[in-house]
Amino acid sequence: MKSLSMPALHDMLWDFTNDEISYRLKLIGVKPRTTRKADLIDALKAAFAGNGLNIVWSSLGALEKSAVAEACHAPELIYDPARINAKYGSLPSFCNLPEKERSYGYTRWNPKFATRINLFIFSQKHSMDKIVPSDLAQRLREFVPEPPEPSIPTLKAPAPEENLYVRLTEHEALPEVMALLRLAEQGNLRISAKTGMVSAAGCRKILECLSGGDFFPPEISSPPDKKSYQQEIGPIKPIAWARLLQTGKYFSLSGTKSKLTPAGIRALSLTPHEIIRHLWTKWLANTTYDEFNRINEIKGQHSKGHMTAKPPRRHEIADALLECPPNKWINLEAFSKHMLANGHEFSVSNNLWKLYLGELQYGNFGYAGYGEWNIVQFRYILCLLFEYAATLGLIDIAFLHPDNALDDFRDQWGADDLQWLSRYDGLRAFRITSLGAYCFGITRDFKPTLPASSLELTVLPDLSIRIVSGTPMAAEKLLFQTWAEPVEANIWRLEPTRAREAVERGLNTDDFAAFLQRCDSQPLPETVLGFLKTCESDGKALRSLGEACLFECRDAKTTTMICAQPQLKDLCLQCGETRMAVPAAQLSKFRKVVHSLGLGLG
Repeated sequence: MKSLSMPALHDMLWDFTNDEISYRLKLIGVKPRTTRKADLIDALKAAFAGNGLNIVWSSLGALEKSAVAEACHAPELIYDPARINAKYGSLPSFCNLPEKERSYGYTRWNPKFATRINLFIFSQKHSMDKIVPSDLAQRLREFVPEPPEPSIPTLKAPAPEENLYVRLTEHEALPEVMALLRLAEQGNLRISAKTGMVSAAGCRKILECLSGGDFFPPEISSPPDKKSYQQEIGPIKPIAWARLLQTGKYFSLSGTKSKLTPAGIRALSLTPHEIIRHLWTKWLANTTYDEFNRINEIKGQHSKGHMTAKPPRRHEIADALLECPPNKWINLEAFSKHMLANGHEFSVSNNLWKLYLGELQYGNFGYAGYGEWNIVQFRYILCLLFEYAATLGLIDIAFLHPDNALDDFRDQWGADDLQWLSRYDGLRAFRITSLGAYCFGITRDFKPTLPASSLELTVLPDLSIRIVSGTPMAAEKLLFQTWAEPVEANIWRLEPTRAREAVERGLNTDDFAAFLQRCDSQPLPETVLGFLKTCESDGKALRSLGEACLFECRDAKTTTMICAQPQLKDLCLQCGETRMAVPAAQLSKFRKVVHSLGLGLG
């Protein structure tokens, strides 16, 4: 386990001054014979001989013991304060300086007030790291138990806060992904090929396909009376969906219009959960877009050479998600601490002096206390989870408006005029959905979640649905809007056009029927079951086989000759006397056969 390159106790002590060794001897009441460095070192090593090391270790406090255990069992024997603070909630003190002494101008370090943890963990020469000497660690591991793996605390429900939104995303994402593929097929998924940003008109088109809308309503995300100096949340889901589908290679851009790729055409025949798993996998490996760019207030991101590779960051977060139990709410700060405690650390920039708020010289993240984990990495975690994982339906989320949701950046220069550091600052808790468990690899199969309902329904033979008692949740309202039209208060009627469009978007009539049956104590009427069966069939009456090119020949004889070629038997479809259609993917083969006949394509 230990690294052979790590220094031993004798070597580390030899780099210390006599005073640095002497105060350690005083901690255990040892008086050396002389003040020669060699004698001081021998005295300390003698105190650790035999059972002495165990006795000294036993005198430590609980937090000190935990810190020593973490360091001596770590692969590089390094004392990691971030991990220990995240795992145990505080750090052991290396110097217990009394309050009255601090008030007289003493620095944080004074050997007179040193603690016994200094006997086990030492600062390295020419390094900022503190480590346990290799031979000391080897002996400690004989009786110091390996520290337990940290577990992440879960919640029955998000902590109540005023104006807290709770968004259940799985039932939104499944139909949305199919609707957006259809939008791309129609040429209306228009984004900037360079930035992945959607225009205002493009956002409106995407929002029309989002059954639950964006995470914030338009009047909140883009208030019409916003002043130029005020911050704006802006769109979240439209940006995410456009980038995800493009990264998944489901559509490309032809000029300003979208066009389904062969993979996008094949996706139309897949189940929505398979498509979403593919999109998440592709996003983890994506090198084109950096989520951190969406945190607009942090400047300097486009300076060359300092932003780290994006996939390793995402994979650390994805690995941490694998350690979270599905269908349990988890506080975001607890998740962040769990990542640190379990070693899921990552960097967004390898030179924080390049990042800043407001102005480079004064608001620089390189200053001590400025660009720490909670400011940089935690904001990146919030963005990935809120904008991408939640959009895909992998996590349910509980969130507030970002205005003053977090105040940990307030002490930084340049933050005075900011209402929030990122539009994701209000994310409070998340819960891995059944879809998320499947896409993350926690479960092998996808089983749709059936949310508990307080509704009591009566489904009538005339296709009307009466709400007898209870109030529909957001997901239930969405179901009604998808399959039926409102007639009057608490009465809906199944509507053929809506139902066929739902099937066309990939929704399953069996799932909707199961929802109705759970809320109605009587069997569903045969007319309702027949209606849904017909809509299932009609909604899938046609299947897209991809794009084709239409050719017009000079005369009927030429058309017949070309279509009669054996190589083109399954490729050419004659359309009238002088026209034929050829799949776009087979144009190369078609062209070769036509050329072999001595003909050309004008």
